[in-house]
Amino acid sequence: MAGRPLAGTRVLVARAADQVAPLSERIAALGGEPVEAPVLEIRPGDQDGLVALVRAVAGGEVAVVAVTSPNGVDALAEALVAAGLSADALQRAGVLACVGPGTAARLRSRLGLTPDLVPPRATTRSLGEAIPAGNGRAVLPRADLASAELPELLAGKGYEVEEVVAYRVVRPTALPDEVLDDLTRGGIDLVALGSPSTARNLVALLGGRPWSARIVSIGPVTSAACRELGLDVAAEADPHDLDGLVDALVAAVT
Repeated sequence: MAGRPLAGTRVLVARAADQVAPLSERIAALGGEPVEAPVLEIRPGDQDGLVALVRAVAGGEVAVVAVTSPNGVDALAEALVAAGLSADALQRAGVLACVGPGTAARLRSRLGLTPDLVPPRATTRSLGEAIPAGNGRAVLPRADLASAELPELLAGKGYEVEEVVAYRVVRPTALPDEVLDDLTRGGIDLVALGSPSTARNLVALLGGRPWSARIVSIGPVTSAACRELGLDVAAEADPHDLDGLVDALVAAVT
């Protein structure tokens, strides 16, 4: 049906409970039925470390701030409040970079700032490649489970890299019974995965039970995690953001 390409399609939205709404709303607008599954929880990270980070940026001591998720923006916003600083303090960094348009949009909406740099592809590798070579401190407010790729790239470009745990990603104890039943009985058509953590947590929460839904990944890093888990990816978003993920969901059923 024109304008409703997901009509009759049930899509598992595997995200943190407080982050499912934007994707669920898009799926519903296209005629699909979102089934929300909280496969991870976002918890506070190193609060003292974040406060020290924003104070160092405000003091002009930081060459690069690289933010790799909307959650990282939220953590920085809270640290600025705790430090008694305005959002403008982040503009004292030599380069304020965001991994992709979703993170940049959160930076604008939450802090009223525009990043100096957003790479052409929303991956940590693309971000590391786009940041120019330099020296001084490059600070990365990231998840506790983030890969080593970005710090290695920046260290290779001459920076003194400092990682701060901006937030922690925790797996819930179980999936809701109705979601588990839907997945194992073939009641889900597509699974939307927005990060490697969602893929790993979903598999762990299923506990080896068989399931047959087709997987749609937000990008190559998530797709690689799926393959490591023995999962086939039906479609991959490009660009690697919410818009791309929605387009990939549509592509998977057309």
